[in-house]
Order: sequence, then structure tokens, then C-alpha cells
Amino acid sequence: MLYIRMTFMMLIALYTSRVTLNVLGVSDYGINCVVAGTISFLSFLMFSMNTATQRFLNIAMGKKDEEELRHVFSVSITIHFYILILVVVVGELAGLWLLYNKLVIPPERMEAAFWVFQFTMISTATSVMTIPYNAEVIAHEKMSIYAYFSILDTVLKLLIVYLLVISPYDKLISYGFMYMCTFILNRIIYTVYCKRTFKECRYSVHFPRKLLKEMLSFAGWDLFGVFAWACSTQGITILLNIFFGPIVNAAQAIAGQVLGAVKGFSNNFSTALNPAITKAYGAKEFDYMTRLMYSGSKLIFILLFTMMLPLFAKCHYVLELWLNMVPEYCVPFIQILIIQSVIQTMWNPLFVSGLATGKIRAFGLITSCMMILRLFAAYIILKMGASPVLTIAIISLWEVLAYSVQHYTLGRLTDYRFSDYFRKVLIPALWVVLIASPIVYWLTLHLDDSFLHLVLLCCITTPLSLLLSYALLLDYQEKLFVKQKIVYHLSRKNDIV
Repeated sequence: MLYIRMTFMMLIALYTSRVTLNVLGVSDYGINCVVAGTISFLSFLMFSMNTATQRFLNIAMGKKDEEELRHVFSVSITIHFYILILVVVVGELAGLWLLYNKLVIPPERMEAAFWVFQFTMISTATSVMTIPYNAEVIAHEKMSIYAYFSILDTVLKLLIVYLLVISPYDKLISYGFMYMCTFILNRIIYTVYCKRTFKECRYSVHFPRKLLKEMLSFAGWDLFGVFAWACSTQGITILLNIFFGPIVNAAQAIAGQVLGAVKGFSNNFSTALNPAITKAYGAKEFDYMTRLMYSGSKLIFILLFTMMLPLFAKCHYVLELWLNMVPEYCVPFIQILIIQSVIQTMWNPLFVSGLATGKIRAFGLITSCMMILRLFAAYIILKMGASPVLTIAIISLWEVLAYSVQHYTLGRLTDYRFSDYFRKVLIPALWVVLIASPIVYWLTLHLDDSFLHLVLLCCITTPLSLLLSYALLLDYQEKLFVKQKIVYHLSRKNDIV
């Protein structure tokens, strides 16, 4: 269900991005991204509590403690209410100051930027109170419901594009207002479903203060990590706006959407895998948790590498097919981020196992500090006259190095050994890359930019990547599992026939 959801969402997201870019224009599109991102920076408060809520829900489920489940939900609602107040106060004070004093926005578009800011503020505040219900759906592994709600949200965004085209009002303001409406509707749907489905979704002011302190402690250190990530990521977006203007922000946003669409497939797998890893830790099934970590990393790599290989090779042509106008810097931005994403995303199952231990300070402190330093490094190289492409390349490498530190920290918290992971996962994955990449490069030289050749390239690279991954990356048990699944589905197909 998650992959059906992702395929549907990706196709619509690519279409809506194309239409939105054409209707708004590159400058307004960049303004929307940087202004909305100014408020989205505060989403680090939400992400930290989202992680904490899911972690404590999964641990309670692993222990089969229904009373603790009810307490976790009530504590989560309480904390998110105070986060909502903090988001509104900080956003209105600091965000508006940044909007009027630092961001590079054409004077004639400042009023539209103000309204986009306010609509984004309401959307963010609404999202804060949606998180406990979203966490409930994922913790209960109701992936089909999660997929249905996401598909509905995507359909609404497709409707927004149609209304945007025919709207007689300012396009940028109309776009911000309609997006705000989707967030509000999303909040209503999740709340109604959870209250009707999960009996623990009943708020009570009577909950253990010890649990409140534990969740705040967990979220506090995770908050620092997510703050560092948000500060670094959105800070770099603001720096690019200050040094180069909204055109570069548009290229950065397009690159992020392309990567987000493709990474969504691996994120879906992680969404389904993460509760299982946390529950395995809660049930003290550590051998099973390790198998999930290693197999999860391999499958995420296979998914991403298979999809991103033809995209990397034919990036410019794919963008020309997708967009009527391709912003400058878009192609190198995407190619750099593809390399970063393949490396970093395959490590996600390991990080989830580290979060499951609850020892957030030990797990993320060094990484968080390095992420904050990344922002200062970006400012220094931009002041030295670095181009946008060089800046993105350096900060991407910095981020990979920052997250690689967590391999060492995880070994101190669990039985994880980096030497095993290096031997069983990283080296085989590297062999797949080294063998597949020259073949794809040779094909790219001999296939010109046409839709037929793009389809042909995909038809060659997909089985090539899958076969190499099967032969070099999967171990005996994983190969046996794949064979059994293939035999099972073929036998079902024959029975139907």
C-alpha cells in the first residue's frame, strides 16, 4: 500500500510542480520556497516530538501495556499544545523580522510574501497537533490507512493546481491559502479516524509525570539534533537567497522535489520497517533487530540506486521533459544530492535502532554539532566567492561525514559492529556501484536525448541493478527469501489462471 501510495503521489507531485512553476514563474516559485521555509524551520520542534511519540508508543506496544499507551498519547497531546504556542510566538516575531530585513524579495512581491508567510504559519501550527494522531497510525502499522490519507492529500494538491490556473487573484497568495486549507482538512481526518479506531486516543490530564519527563528528556536531546539539521538546512537556503536571490532557491527547491519523490520509495520502506526495529528492541530481540538493520540498509540501497541511476545519467533531459523551464543550477544540484542520498539514506535503519535505545544525547550530540558547523562553513565559503554548485557539493559531503559518526556511537550503545556492517553491506554495495556505473556511462554516450532512448536506458539499468544487487549484495538467507517470494507469487498466479 505504501508503494502504491508513493507511485501515485510521485506522478502527481511531478505534474503539480511543473504546473506550479509555470504558473508562478521562477521568481515567485523561489519566493514561496524561501518564505515557507522560514516557518518550516520551526518544524524541528515537531519532528523531535514525532520521533519521541512513535518511539514510546512502539515500546509500549512491544510490552503490550495498554495503560502506558493511553498515557503516552495524553502526554504527547500536552507537549504538542505547548509546542504550538511556541511555534506561533517565535514564528511571528523572528520570522517576520527575517522576512522584512534579510530575505532578498522584489519590493512589489513583499505583500504576497507576507500572506504566504501567514498561511504557512497557520499550516505549521495545524500540523503540530496532527503529529500525535499521525504517530498513532504509523505505530499501529496501519500502512494502508496511512497510504489512503496521503493519496487523498495528494489529490487535494492536484485540485489546488487546477484552481491556481483559473484563479483570478494573485497566484502566489492563492497558492498559499489553498495549501493551508489542505493542512486543516488533513488534521480533521486524522483526528476523527484515530478517535474512532484506537481506544487509547482519549486525552486525559491524569498521566504519570515520570513519563512526561522521560518523553521530554528523549525529545530534548532529539530536539537538539533536529534543530541542528533544520538550522543547517534552512539556514543554507536563506544564505543562498541572500547571496544569489530567489532564482537559486527555485533550483534548490526543484532539486529537493525530485530527490524527495524518488527517496519517497525508500522512505516508505523505512516507515514500515522502523516500528518493527523499535518493537524488537522493546521486546529485547536484539538478533532480530540486527537482521532488520542490515537487510533494511541493503533494500533501501537497492531501491534508491535502481531508481536514481538512469535519473543521474539523463538528468537534464528528464528535467526538460518534466518542466517547460529548467532553472539554472538544477541539474548539478540534483546529481550531487543523488550521491549524498544514496549513501545517507541506506543508513536510516541503523539510526532508528540507536533512537530505540533512548540514549539520544550519546547518539546524536557529535552529529548535531557538526550539522550546526556546516552552516558556518557554508557562510565562509560563500563569502570567499564559492559558486552555488560548489557550496552544495561541500555541504553535502559535510553532511555525509557528520552522519557517519553515528556508526561509532551506535557500537557503544548496542552490539552493532561497524566492521560487520562494512563487510556485509558497504563493500558489496560499492561493488554494485563500481560495476554498474561504467556500463550506464557507456550507454549514455551512445543513447541520445529522446524519450525512446530514456525508456530503453531504464529497461537496461533496472534489471542490471537488481541482478547485480541480488548476486553481490544479498546474503544466502536474503536470496532464499527472495526466491520463496517469487515462487509463492508465481504459484498464486498459476492458481488464478
